[in-house]
Amino acid sequence: MRPDPSLFSTLFSAGFRVFFPLAALSSVVLLGYWVLLVTGGVETLPSRFDPVSWHQHEMIFGMVSAVIIGFLYTAVPNWTGRPTPTGAALAGLGLIWILGRVSIFYGAHLPIWLPLLIDGLFLPLAVIGVVKALIGAGNKRNYFLPVVLLLFAGLNIVSHLAATGLIAFEPRRLFLPAVLFIVFLMNVIGGRIIPNFTKGKYPALTTNTPAVLLPLSVIAIFGLAAALLLQASDMVIGGIALFAGGVTLIRSLSWKGWAVAHDPILFILHMGYFWIPLGFFLVAYSSLTGEAPLSHALHAFTVGAVGSLTLGVMSRATLGHSGLPLNNEVILTLIFVSITIAALSRAVLPLLLPESYLGTLQGAGGLWILAYGLFLLRFGKIFITPRKIF
Repeated sequence: MRPDPSLFSTLFSAGFRVFFPLAALSSVVLLGYWVLLVTGGVETLPSRFDPVSWHQHEMIFGMVSAVIIGFLYTAVPNWTGRPTPTGAALAGLGLIWILGRVSIFYGAHLPIWLPLLIDGLFLPLAVIGVVKALIGAGNKRNYFLPVVLLLFAGLNIVSHLAATGLIAFEPRRLFLPAVLFIVFLMNVIGGRIIPNFTKGKYPALTTNTPAVLLPLSVIAIFGLAAALLLQASDMVIGGIALFAGGVTLIRSLSWKGWAVAHDPILFILHMGYFWIPLGFFLVAYSSLTGEAPLSHALHAFTVGAVGSLTLGVMSRATLGHSGLPLNNEVILTLIFVSITIAALSRAVLPLLLPESYLGTLQGAGGLWILAYGLFLLRFGKIFITPRKIF
């Protein structure tokens, strides 16, 4: 039985139709399996990554990579007027991403080079589509994106080499610096879209963000990533993190997100960005006091910032690029509330109730799965439905 050609052409007509559902589905499946591993529900992980490294790798280089490419393949054509891959090329990239997840999970049963090859190919191949559009249009403002993504891809390859013992490097040392590359993207792109979306909907709301804060935040973010990779002293790491937290906090407050708290589909973007300075302050707290592990900061960046911003941006992009109105809906509000409570439960609550760690982890995991599951429920049909034209 041949696939419906109209279904194929619709599904593979835009990056968001492929990679947003893949990201959401992987969020449910990968996080669900991780919770089962931690709680003893399952004991098998046939990967060459240890369980913690597998969890971190797959959420960072698997799930988040899908969101990034889905977003860029949707946004870059708007920025440049040039297409990104569609049709068979887009389908092929989606297949490579899926095979990457499967090969890493079953890595212990496969040739040592195969998961590295498959997973390592995805981002470089996907970046080609971005480069062609940016260079073709002379869009120099965004030339930094392929560079950052290729550096991010390099960290992915190093994590594979470390996990398989091909290089003497602890793979877990890579994951927080890798997350900071994602934080950089959220800081730059979020710094464009959040105030623009806010001003566009509420033109009477006046804001003033000093331009110098962006370069200062970029320097701080990459400085912190370098300090972590080079294992600088706790004082150095803590000092850079405090500075990064202060700069990004001022940026966040300058956008006056509290004024749109009644508008969930917009407010979630402000909330998501607000987790970035909180993450930096948690890095500082961990480094300067030694009273908390860096995992709290890691989850502020990932569950808080990444979780909130990806769900907010994916919801807006899916509605907007499908020709649907950006209305607040009960299910969207439930999604955003769920991810916010999940972030608080994973990044903050264990600091206050360390004896309830396992319970808070299970609760945060359940709320994360609920949020992304509801996203699939709300938008699943839209991904295979042609754009509405009025």
